[in-house]
Amino acid sequence: MPAKLLFLSVAFALCIGSVVAQPDPKSLADKTLVTEVYNIKPLLGERGKGAGIANADSIVKMILETISLGEPRPGADGPQLIERDGGKLEVRATAKVHTEVKDLLDALDRLADIAIEVKADVYELDPAAFEKLVKSIPKGKTKAPVLFSTGEEIEGKEGPAIDKAMKEMNKILKTGRVVQTSSDRFANGQEATVSARRVVVPFTNFADQKAGIARDNPLFVKEGFALVAVPVVSADRRFVRFKLSEQSTRITGIKNRDLGEIGGKQIVAQSPEVEDLGATGSTEVADGGTAIFRLAYAPKDKVWVVVLQPRIFIQAEEDIFKKEGKPIKP
Repeated sequence: MPAKLLFLSVAFALCIGSVVAQPDPKSLADKTLVTEVYNIKPLLGERGKGAGIANADSIVKMILETISLGEPRPGADGPQLIERDGGKLEVRATAKVHTEVKDLLDALDRLADIAIEVKADVYELDPAAFEKLVKSIPKGKTKAPVLFSTGEEIEGKEGPAIDKAMKEMNKILKTGRVVQTSSDRFANGQEATVSARRVVVPFTNFADQKAGIARDNPLFVKEGFALVAVPVVSADRRFVRFKLSEQSTRITGIKNRDLGEIGGKQIVAQSPEVEDLGATGSTEVADGGTAIFRLAYAPKDKVWVVVLQPRIFIQAEEDIFKKEGKPIKP
């Protein structure tokens, strides 16, 4: 082979070799660190509390647990997470990691977007009216303490029968006394008290009174109920799953205990006797539907029931309705 051709062959081989040996520009881009600043303040407000996001540390923890960020370290050389004022989170990472961070923050925003508004009416019925209420409930729908709930069946063949039964139940409930009505918005998946009524009952300790002891802190107990719920919205956002627990206390009497004489004065210790009541149950309620929970607590010869009506609150929908001037869904 002529020298010139040999030289060209070697040069070509070297040229090809150098091209093959060079790193892929894309892989270089994947390793390049980019700094982005994310506004996490909206996730930490009232909506954030609704989604269970306590503070910026909670978001940082989620990022570290779910995303392979690399090893964050002080300085500008490697990956970094920097919490800044004004609800800002500065992230120094690769473009791929930034995509994952954005997806995570968007997911948290969607979770914060959902809440459950619950209207709770407490009705007092006499035993006869309560028996009528129970008999008006369709068979298979009664499982104490949750007496009734409107679930998926309202959209099927049972719908008309359920609707008829609900009208009869409402008629019976209206014969009773409305003890109280309340409504509030609750976090999706977070425990909350949806209805409560506790009467403060002060009492005097005769031992203090007879001994001439003045108490700075008054003595009292509370009698009544609290209905605690964990509401969870279904994946299709059409139903609310409730785990319901009643936490109630009833005062059954006052116990006096003779402690003898001190300084010529008879000392009697007084303390209230209380009974803890309650029950738990679970049910699924359609958005805008109704559930009826019977309380273990009630005044003598009366029955108390709590009627719950949940409505799924989605901030994005509310914003659209307001922008378009449409009425908010019932």
